[in-house]
Amino acid sequence: MNRDIASSFIRFAEHECENSSALYGYLSHKIAVDNEILLLAANCRTDQPVPNMLFAAVHYLLRQDMSHPLAAFYPSINAGVRSLQGVFKQFKAFCLLRSDKIIVLLGSRLVQTNEVRRCAYLYPAILAGLLRMKPGRDLALIEVGTSAGLNLLPDKYQYSDAKGVVYGAKESSLKLETQFIGRYPMVLQRRFPKVSHRIGVDLNIIDLQNKDEIDWLLALVWPEHHQRRALLEAALLVRAETEVELYQGDGFAMLEEIVTQLPEHSLPCIYHTHVANQISTQAKQALLVNISALGQGRDLLHIYNNIKPNLRCTSISNGEEADFVLAKTDGHGRWIKWLAE
Repeated sequence: MNRDIASSFIRFAEHECENSSALYGYLSHKIAVDNEILLLAANCRTDQPVPNMLFAAVHYLLRQDMSHPLAAFYPSINAGVRSLQGVFKQFKAFCLLRSDKIIVLLGSRLVQTNEVRRCAYLYPAILAGLLRMKPGRDLALIEVGTSAGLNLLPDKYQYSDAKGVVYGAKESSLKLETQFIGRYPMVLQRRFPKVSHRIGVDLNIIDLQNKDEIDWLLALVWPEHHQRRALLEAALLVRAETEVELYQGDGFAMLEEIVTQLPEHSLPCIYHTHVANQISTQAKQALLVNISALGQGRDLLHIYNNIKPNLRCTSISNGEEADFVLAKTDGHGRWIKWLAE
């Protein structure tokens, strides 16, 4: 067991932390050869990524006790971090001192990052899908894996690319920056339709009235990622001002019930930005079959990634189905290579 967990930390360091988190990368290599911390990490739920969970649990508890010497090494707490020398000694001491609390967090919490900048590619993706549908209908946004529902508001945010082109809600207090590699999607010249419904489903809905759950969301943001943290905090304010419908449960299993209850004048737009990474290949194929079956009863859009290559859209109109590539994207929406015609 420890050998498998050790390997997960090595992979995490080499494939996820490089050029993203020097702190987590350094700690991951140290953890991979420390049996006491590996034993502690083994308390993680089997359906969750162990490195993310352990680091989030420590970050969460450290933000509650910033007097511990470990805090000096976390850029989210100490802006003056310069060296990682001695960090693992303090990390291990912190973990062992608070092992009981860490075990509770590892067994009860989930990785739910709610990356709001993904809306930078969801916004043009939805507009591109609508080009193949009958105009004039309201849009019913349905997100599977919604967490706190921040990605149910793509039309509520302002966007800009590296060349200064601004689109979206230009009066919004939240501004999301991205970079278009290659050609600019002309679909962004179109107006976003009226949204009749904002429906989110997740195995664990984040309660914005619960400070503890918000603190967990913030702890999931890696210590060096200051902009991600600022965007999350700003998006939470926009979300608090917008009415959404959030349901707890298996979103893919609930799709038929949700879609069939929508009024005819609303076009269902189903999307998910990361959750397909957490289901089996068989479940992914079953989802695509279910979407096709739903489309025989009414028109709909399905925007997705992590099933087939790239960000894609399936449009079903009058029972006729088309599946097409939209773009290559960075996982956090930092850049978009637009591929759709």
